[in-house]
Amino acid sequence: MKSLKSAVAILLTLPMMALAGEVKVSWGDFDDFIDVRPANETKSGFYKRVKTSLEKSFTKLSEKLPEGAVFEFRITDLDLAGDVRYGGLNDYRLVERLYYPIMKFDYQLINKDGTILKQGTETLKDMNFLDRIRSPGQYRRESFYYEKRMFEEWFEETIESQFK
Repeated sequence: MKSLKSAVAILLTLPMMALAGEVKVSWGDFDDFIDVRPANETKSGFYKRVKTSLEKSFTKLSEKLPEGAVFEFRITDLDLAGDVRYGGLNDYRLVERLYYPIMKFDYQLINKDGTILKQGTETLKDMNFLDRIRSPGQYRRESFYYEKRMFEEWFEETIESQFK
């Protein structure tokens, strides 16, 4: 009886398991990036947090790719929204219009049979990043919101559109 319930549960969840593509990201040297400076944490800890947070967002985009498709990219430069201000004991990142996010990367989109569908070098800038309305709950109070949104918009327009 127990195995029958397990089998039924597996069969019911199979349609919800969407087969998706894969996103592979690699990074240049953080020390060479325009602005990935920490305010009140160690450099290595901040770099790890940037990497982990952005990669989590990038990996989620694989759900938008068809089965077998691979999107590979290498981030060659990053300028986070805002600028670090040094103020005694409490350094902070000041986010103003002047300090908009920039991301540079090389990429390849490969379909399941190994054919390169698209490749290139991109420089993304969102000079109006403060004028956009955040949708409720989307990245609310999440680190690196502006960079994630900028990349996801580009991904939808440039990569996801290849499969529609």
